[in-house]
Amino acid sequence: MVLTAARTGWRAAALLASLALPAPLLAQEVVGAMGSQQLRGADLKRVIDAQPPDVRKQLATDFGAMDRLVRSELVRQAILAEARQKQWDRKPDVQLLMERAREQALITSYVNDLARPAPNFPSEDEVRGFYEASKASFTVPAEYQLAQIFVAAPDESDKVAMAAAQKKASDIAARVQRAPTEFGKIARETSEHKDSAAKGGDLGWLSENQLIPEIRSAVVRMTKGELSPPLRSTTGWHIVRLIDRKPATTRPLNEVRDAIVSTMRLRRAQEAERNYVEGLLGKAALTVNQVELQKLQATIK
Repeated sequence: MVLTAARTGWRAAALLASLALPAPLLAQEVVGAMGSQQLRGADLKRVIDAQPPDVRKQLATDFGAMDRLVRSELVRQAILAEARQKQWDRKPDVQLLMERAREQALITSYVNDLARPAPNFPSEDEVRGFYEASKASFTVPAEYQLAQIFVAAPDESDKVAMAAAQKKASDIAARVQRAPTEFGKIARETSEHKDSAAKGGDLGWLSENQLIPEIRSAVVRMTKGELSPPLRSTTGWHIVRLIDRKPATTRPLNEVRDAIVSTMRLRRAQEAERNYVEGLLGKAALTVNQVELQKLQATIK
């Protein structure tokens, strides 16, 4: 407790101190260290600026993410320093990889900028149109609050054991039908699904998509409070009670707006990138010398 308080006090003091520092001085402050490696504010800011927008957005509000970024960057720097100390960057194959990576970074940055949609895309009307055309994908399936009593099926080759298990399930179902208010008690006494048995058979809320077909086909036709007969599945028999249900719903536009905007901007960027590449191919014919290519292929070891 004392240690926690001390750490909290240190953080508060550090925060107050940082607020009092001018930006140029703050950039020079060490935000992390690992051995001889130090990470200053200006260096960390460059790392942050290189992150995708969604990552920067998270870093702006998630202190834990910032902490993990500092740790990751320090480890990266330590490995980089060791590799350079061993002159790993002077190996011909590594130099080739580094040059290819540099070229790819340039290409990616250039094409991404060319393909980036306008800041005002998509418009509100376009977002709403996408939403209306894709409403089915924003549907939340119906949910069911269920309880069960489960009897496991033995090896199907054991006909005697199989018949006994089936009779046990039928007897339990009959007992529950006679005393439906004692479902929880009977589940705790007889169900062979340990997790739910300990809770009186309660399975909690499950979406329609989570239910195995044998149970789903029965549950969708049941009314609240209704008990099912033993339902056979590949693992055994389920005696199910429908406690409550929630109908399928469609998520409102305000909940999915950000996802829609991201999807539409990504698609527009991909389309622009395809158009750019097709434009390059249209300006100059692309040919391959198959004979020379086969000769070169034969030299590969």
